[in-house]
Amino acid sequence: MTLVSLDDSRRKFVASAIARVISPAQMIMAHQLIAAEKPGCSAPQPEEVLFWLRLNMPVAAEKIDSILHPAD
Repeated sequence: MTLVSLDDSRRKFVASAIARVISPAQMIMAHQLIAAEKPGCSAPQPEEVLFWLRLNMPVAAEKIDSILHPAD
């Protein structure tokens, strides 16, 4: 699956939604685990974190998706 590149405002909205759902400690853990899967890569973008959350923390990802898409 490829990730769609987001513009800055959408990226900030996704990052804000993620921050509303998961704790700072969970965010650090997610960043560390993403970095372990892709050594040498820069810090993950919010859409990469959301993709990882969908695979590894589906309940949190569902909450984030409900914030991002409230009409669905």
